[in-house]
Amino acid sequence: MPAKRLIVTPKADNEIKSILADVQAYTGSIPSLIKLKNAFIERFNLIASFPKAGKRRDDGTRETFCRHYRIVYRESDDCIEIITVIHSRRRYPQDE
Repeated sequence: MPAKRLIVTPKADNEIKSILADVQAYTGSIPSLIKLKNAFIERFNLIASFPKAGKRRDDGTRETFCRHYRIVYRESDDCIEIITVIHSRRRYPQDE
């Protein structure tokens, strides 16, 4: 089965940029930032190819993890939408 088209929402894109900036600021290491960015890309490609691999949530979304980050996504007939990317210690959704 071919991979589905992947859409990263503006919210998720901003979260990813913030996470990568925080990692680089904390470690002082560009290679650490690049490794995490590549890990996200690999996970997104896996989600696009195998969207049902993530754990199904009560709200109809799915989630998977990349290192210490939760990736929440929604599958439709023609695409995968990355909704949010947050640290696994943070609750999602916020009102749980």
